[in-house]
Amino acid sequence: MYNIDIERIKDIKDELDSLRENDVLFVDENGKSRYVVMPIELYDAIEDVAMMAASTVAMPQVRIANPEDIELSYDEYERIKKQIMDAVEKTLMPKPEKLN
Repeated sequence: MYNIDIERIKDIKDELDSLRENDVLFVDENGKSRYVVMPIELYDAIEDVAMMAASTVAMPQVRIANPEDIELSYDEYERIKKQIMDAVEKTLMPKPEKLN
């Protein structure tokens, strides 16, 4: 990241001073928006959202040992584990009336 002194871009200082908290200033080149200038508060908010999004990608993974090498998220693993345990319980657990 680079910083630039306001004196170098003094021609757009009026536009910068008019920016409110959630406004952005697009800088066009050859008819297309190429850069964006925004208040630091808005940048900080966007950075926080980006960090949260990046942290959800790094959620723990569970690797299933089989020939297909399947990877599951932890939530998927827990859901499948519950289904298997329910099936085992229904299949192997004795019925209460037969325990007498």
